[in-house]
Amino acid sequence: MSYEFEYNESPGVLMEYLSNPENWVKYFRPAKKMEKIGPDEWILYLHWFKTVKSKLTRVISNNESEFIVTSLGWPKFKMALKTYILPSGNMTKVKIEFIYDGPLEGTSKKEMEEAYKTITINLDADLKKYCEENKCYTKEKDHNEKVFDSVSIKGLKIYEMKTVLKKEIQKSELDKILDQALMDSIDKDVVVIIENGNEIVRFHFSNGDLVEKEGNLDALGNTLKVLVKST
Repeated sequence: MSYEFEYNESPGVLMEYLSNPENWVKYFRPAKKMEKIGPDEWILYLHWFKTVKSKLTRVISNNESEFIVTSLGWPKFKMALKTYILPSGNMTKVKIEFIYDGPLEGTSKKEMEEAYKTITINLDADLKKYCEENKCYTKEKDHNEKVFDSVSIKGLKIYEMKTVLKKEIQKSELDKILDQALMDSIDKDVVVIIENGNEIVRFHFSNGDLVEKEGNLDALGNTLKVLVKST
């Protein structure tokens, strides 16, 4: 099952909101309770004819987030919700894919259809409330961007560039993100900012090459905040 719509909001704000599974609970009726157990892991309680404990794992890449839900008891099932956030002229295209494997497939798909209808109706109000509470727009220009406020990439300040990725990672995940940034820079400029406490490192990729690096990567700890921006 897949759904698609366009929305008048920046890709960065939509990605921040829709890549957080805690924002989806209100739309998917079987979801009753969530408990965060790690940076990208939750315990999710779903209820159909009985309450089922499951584990939700989140995977985020450049313009895509995926929630993988696996039951921890009976009935056994696995489902995935993929959300793609794609710039489309002056709008942002949102594509949602739902995959389910297990019993109650028909019921689950009907519930997902209802969730899609609800999100298209309520997204305006919910997103406005979320951004008021979480200061979405002021966060676009947060601490690590202010450090490089004087840096311009093709006439754009870093905080004016498109947000591709913003998440907390372990240092072991960094090589994969830098490799992806290098590949994405074939036809654009990509800036990767890594923060760990007071230490900040910046990479600037362009035309498939690393053209500038600032900061000491070895000085960073194991838990990092990563921000990827592109022109």
